[in-house]
Amino acid sequence: MIKRILLRWGLCALSLCSVLYLPSAWASTTLVINTYLPVQHPINTRLLKPWAADVERVTQGRVKVVFPPASIAAPQQMWEAVTGSVVDGAYIFNGNFYRQLPLMQITHLPLGSASAQSMSLALWETYQDFFKPADEYKDVELLALFVIPAGQIYGLNHPIDSVADLRGKKIWAVPGVAAEVMESAQAGVMSTPAAKMSEIVASGMVDGFAGIPEMDASALKVIRYAKFETVVPGGLTSPSFSLILNKQKWQEISPQDRAAIAGVSGEVFARRLSALDQINSKALKNAEADGLKVSVASPKFVKQLRQIAAPIENAWIERAAASHVDGKTALAFYRHAVEVTKK
Repeated sequence: MIKRILLRWGLCALSLCSVLYLPSAWASTTLVINTYLPVQHPINTRLLKPWAADVERVTQGRVKVVFPPASIAAPQQMWEAVTGSVVDGAYIFNGNFYRQLPLMQITHLPLGSASAQSMSLALWETYQDFFKPADEYKDVELLALFVIPAGQIYGLNHPIDSVADLRGKKIWAVPGVAAEVMESAQAGVMSTPAAKMSEIVASGMVDGFAGIPEMDASALKVIRYAKFETVVPGGLTSPSFSLILNKQKWQEISPQDRAAIAGVSGEVFARRLSALDQINSKALKNAEADGLKVSVASPKFVKQLRQIAAPIENAWIERAAASHVDGKTALAFYRHAVEVTKK
């Protein structure tokens, strides 16, 4: 009898210990996700914060997402900040990592843009079907890919509707394809992370800027300096971003909660980009109401841009081949997916 009682107490104690000393993978987790754009930028307010709320909801509070009050590192250092556990996660502008993420530059190719939502959905699908085996994200956990509305061309004092209008002019451009296009047009290019462009434009150091959508020009408070905007059909470029997480931190989360987080990331996250399409449309209307003169690029200018775009596109296909990806087929798939998802 005494032995049976002691055995029961022993089993109870063992059971209690198993509850009190759960493996760390099952413990509550707080994810510190860096955001380097201004606090009120739509990427933060309309994408990241609602996603964070969903993460907490689907994990029943076991995983919480918090954002530092200021960026922990410069935009071009965010990959190292995540892999080095300075922060748990971050979104990165893929254009800052064009050597590290060559396949992700597919959305940046000129004259191939549509809505942000359709491009984001198409990019996620193309990644899953074509790019994932290349393992560009082997050092991090990729949670989402998203593409913001297409970047256009803005003139501070003169309209820009030809290569001749760009030749010799000083133009700030988004790093990557936008800067490459401007350089090919023989403009004097200043290329910095978008978060750093305000002081350059405000100081009058440039004659125009290129590669950002109206919502960013508004959020970064530079659209007030532009008098003219040239809308290029298909866009000059469409900046894409990756939402990444430190691999070790990801493994600290239970398999159940990892699956729940994945369920509100990926394709579900891509669908959130409809909010940015709406914001961008409103920003354009507001800018026009404030005096911005908006015109569609002339057929001649579009033809010139297509000539500039051709070698950029071919170079991307060659880089894709170096990653053992059929770039021509992947690009065709992506563009078809864009068309399908925007209907």
